[in-house]
Amino acid sequence: MKKNWLLLTAIFVFASPAFADICGKTDDRTLSFDPKVGRLAREGEHQGCAATLIGRSCVITVGACAEDRDYVEFNAPVSIAGIPQASAPEDTYYVKRGSAVFRQKGISNQWAVMELEPNRITQKLPGDVQGFYQVAKKKYYNNEPIRVVSYSYALNDTDYVRSGDVLPNTLGDSMNFAQQVSRGLLVKAGIFLIPEIVEHNADTSYGSWGAPIISERTNEIVGINTHGGCQAKYVVKAGARYTNSGTSAFGSKSFRDAIAACLAK
Repeated sequence: MKKNWLLLTAIFVFASPAFADICGKTDDRTLSFDPKVGRLAREGEHQGCAATLIGRSCVITVGACAEDRDYVEFNAPVSIAGIPQASAPEDTYYVKRGSAVFRQKGISNQWAVMELEPNRITQKLPGDVQGFYQVAKKKYYNNEPIRVVSYSYALNDTDYVRSGDVLPNTLGDSMNFAQQVSRGLLVKAGIFLIPEIVEHNADTSYGSWGAPIISERTNEIVGINTHGGCQAKYVVKAGARYTNSGTSAFGSKSFRDAIAACLAK
């Protein structure tokens, strides 16, 4: 029991902070135009966390973004000279005040579920217009092909690009805080006695909080991205894996229950 406790402590103490990393020598992110994944932002801003539709009005994201964001923008245009652009008013949906249920206690316990109001122009709910994803209702296993859809930083002035550890991405200016997708594998679906954790090797960056981890095989949401690790050379994670991490949509009972409660409304 003492040995297990020490291993679990190592995971939480030495896991890298809540931003994400490029995995490998190339930044493989490309532009994406998935209408079901939006950009959760503050009033007047056009950068923020990813928020993914899982029902007519329910979205999931990361707990750290649940309290101070105002609306979700869908179908965001590509950025111009690195500057993110606003979505059309018809594609912007405000967060229903008081609807957020969330946790923000670190790896494996970082998630949020919230409701969006009807669009103020069309009076339609977002899921009726943009569509929505199904959330996994069973455990997924290692080596599942996945994709991660996010709205994250993409300019080529990060430390690992300047150092030559990662080659520059030619789409940086147009992709910066616009929607982007990267692909990889679910490296671990739960570790040790913590089924709530998922680890993957898809490329992500600052701003990828809450980005959906989607099975390429079933198109279901496996989890949400929350933490980095691929470029954290000074970090020793359990099993010495250099991966990005997230919260499992099925393995976390509290997350699963909050999703079910939102969808039942």
